[in-house]
Amino acid sequence: MTSKAAMTDKIIDKIKKCLALSASSNEHEAAAALRQAQKLMAAHGISDLDLQAAEAAEKRSRAGAIKYPANWETALADKIAETFGCRLIFGRSLLDAATGVYAGNWVFIGTGAAPEIAGYAFEVLFRQARVGRSEHIKSRLTRCHPANKTRRADIYCEGWVRAVTALITRFAGGETHQAAIDAYVAKHYPALRSAQSRDRIGDRLRPNEAMDYVHGQRGGRDAQLSRGVGGAEARKALP
Repeated sequence: MTSKAAMTDKIIDKIKKCLALSASSNEHEAAAALRQAQKLMAAHGISDLDLQAAEAAEKRSRAGAIKYPANWETALADKIAETFGCRLIFGRSLLDAATGVYAGNWVFIGTGAAPEIAGYAFEVLFRQARVGRSEHIKSRLTRCHPANKTRRADIYCEGWVRAVTALITRFAGGETHQAAIDAYVAKHYPALRSAQSRDRIGDRLRPNEAMDYVHGQRGGRDAQLSRGVGGAEARKALP
């Protein structure tokens, strides 16, 4: 059985083909194609916004927090979204209906393969950052009070993300179709609000905390992001 979404996609494809024909140099053919496009749009309740939004798609990647992600995680997701020409949204989705457990998600919205690649790039680098964070805690922060341990681990991650920025930039995407992205957001996220991240560091670093940042930078320089990131489509699309 064909889903309603699949049927809508097929209709939108037909409308796009008609609109493409409406640019024909043959005046009668162009007029007929335009009338057919308008007829299909009216019959199926498809708007100009729907047509634009159909050019974009989204990829969801699991975040490290349900509600307020750490500043360093937000910075990583934001840099990846910017690099691949995506709009970034933080949201929640129901993970387990039986228990009512939710999960936080980063939503990368873009055109072509961009959102898929951005999502996988985030997952790969976020995993590496967390591994580095865990190793830093075990090797250098074992005697810290729990609250201070979290703060210093965040400082490490801030340095890690700063260093990995150059790596991410090397995978910069192509053209950004902002109108399609804006239309997708307007259609699928009409009640969008500003998200907040969590700053567990503050403005001043003590000498030992500055070293946490340095160790994070060193760890970030060893991060890896290659053609093998993500699934088959993502691998094909990576430059």
